[in-house]
Parts: sequence; C-alpha cells; structure tokens
Amino acid sequence: MEQEKILDNRAIGGNISMYRKIRGFKASDIAERLGISESSYTRYERGETSITVDLVKQIAGELNVDPVTLLSIHPSNFIDNANSPNSVVISSNSMNSSQLHTTNEEQTKIMLKLLESVISLNERLVSILEKEKK
Repeated sequence: MEQEKILDNRAIGGNISMYRKIRGFKASDIAERLGISESSYTRYERGETSITVDLVKQIAGELNVDPVTLLSIHPSNFIDNANSPNSVVISSNSMNSSQLHTTNEEQTKIMLKLLESVISLNERLVSILEKEKK
C-alpha cells in the first residue's frame, strides 16, 4: 500500500494548522519558507492535497515540532467523516482514555498499520538524533 493512502490528510493538516497557530505563524509565513504559494499551503492544512512524509518533515522543521507529532492524531481532535460509508471516528472521552471505532475490519487493519508506521518512524528519528549527538 502506498504511503499517501495511509496518511489521513485532514487530520495531519489539522495538526499542522494547530501547531502553526500555537507557534504564532501565519500560513503565508510557512508557505514562503517552504517555497510554495499560500493557497497551495492552505490546501495541505485543509486536507485537500495529499501530504507526504517529506513535506511533513519540512513543515515540522519550520514549526520546530517533532514530525511524529504532526502525524499523530491529537487527543482533542475529533474526526468523523460521516459522508463515507466506511467512516472512522476517533474521539476522546477524557484526557486519559481515547476510543477508536471503525466500521469494518479493513479500516482497523489500516489504522493499526498507520500506528505501526508512526512508531517505526519515531524509532528511526530517535536513532538519527542519537547518531547526530555522537
């Protein structure tokens, strides 16, 4: 399965938008730093354009956040694609527990694969950072 099909562009775009605002940047600031138009950049934030891991790394560098943070779904996010017959709902009932509901086994497998990919990416990033410290 291709990487782009695993990434949830809307959730990642939402995370990017949230962290950009937390850092006090305008969309035009980040777009300029990335060398793209503001309209192209905002399409990423809205989840209208496929986001690649390389782009996530670039944006994370500009926002000074761990790329895995942008790939992870923040507990306060609520994703409900009600228009899809195979919708995924991720919600948080409290700060200490979250629930994952999928409408079919295929989506459960995709979510598990995504989580495994994020964990693997995080392990590689830690390894790279440890090598750079030496």
